[in-house]
Amino acid sequence: MPELPDVETFKRYFNATSLHKKIEKVMVEDDDILEGISQRGLKLKLKNRKLERSRRHGKYLFAELDNNYYLIMHFGMTGFLSYARSKEYLGNNPRVILKFSDGYYLSYDCQRKLGKVSVINDLDDFIRQKELGPDALDSEISFEEFKRKYSSRSGSIKSAMMNQSILSGIGNVYSDEILFQASIHPASSAKKLSEKELKKLHSTMKRVLNIAIKRQADPGSFPRTYLLRHRTDKEKCPKCGGTIRKKTISGRSSLFCSKHQRKF
Repeated sequence: MPELPDVETFKRYFNATSLHKKIEKVMVEDDDILEGISQRGLKLKLKNRKLERSRRHGKYLFAELDNNYYLIMHFGMTGFLSYARSKEYLGNNPRVILKFSDGYYLSYDCQRKLGKVSVINDLDDFIRQKELGPDALDSEISFEEFKRKYSSRSGSIKSAMMNQSILSGIGNVYSDEILFQASIHPASSAKKLSEKELKKLHSTMKRVLNIAIKRQADPGSFPRTYLLRHRTDKEKCPKCGGTIRKKTISGRSSLFCSKHQRKF
């Protein structure tokens, strides 16, 4: 599933291709992808409007229109954006296509149809309704705030990191990566982590997410010692030579090193 680094990459792609363009036509190829709005309603809100600016919050991408509405895109398991001069060069599973006045197209592509597209007029209210916590890369999330959010949580630290109401943007893959780099076992109790471990987790979270964004969320370009390049059960750990193990933790499939990741 696209997580914070993936959606930040989509945002930058969107900015480079589609900002300040006028929407000439809206094509909805599959109504199942729409949430809280009809095909007709989507077309009425978007047609002849310009895309003024973008914002990402967690796993959501928002595009502000010149009528004070926001186009919302959530990418589910398989979603991404595709921009091209001709429709035939867009992705294989376009669900919503915008045609711009300059003749170019932007497609929201989502093979498994688990993502959602909508339009809203109050961004802050949407975030409240979805019970989304602050973005995981919000500059205002100090260590003290991070500590307050996690030190009192029951259950595993893996589950806490994936809880979008605490911090928004981290899912299964990047919670594994952050914990792997911080040498903390995903099944560790969040309450049992010391201040030292929480500080390490806080700084590691920011470092891993920023590196992933810098590498455009492409696992093949990540440093050799990253778990994302070795997400296979029983593979050799690239950090310590231990063994990568796969186990269900808090209901989610997790990968970790049986040697260097300490359980608290």
